[in-house]
Amino acid sequence: MRNLDIQNNIEMSEQRIDNWLYRIRLAKTRGISQKIIKEGNVRINKCKIYKPSIKIKSGDIITINLNKQTLVVLVNGFTKRRLDYKSAQEHYKIL
Repeated sequence: MRNLDIQNNIEMSEQRIDNWLYRIRLAKTRGISQKIIKEGNVRINKCKIYKPSIKIKSGDIITINLNKQTLVVLVNGFTKRRLDYKSAQEHYKIL
């Protein structure tokens, strides 16, 4: 039982970038979030990434370049499932 509690806390302190983008509705599907990451359109703390499996932590700054527009957000939290738009906004802050 104790190992399960520790595992749940670890999961909520960090999350894969592709899952996070999908679950907070910055990408319509997880496949789309993986595609934009692999194309080099996502940065974590100013470092360009190409792997969807990279983990992010609370406080990281995510920069997304899409359709000649740039979105910069601060990670505030994580979720285990896809959220509605209003709830998703609590997990990031637009900078």
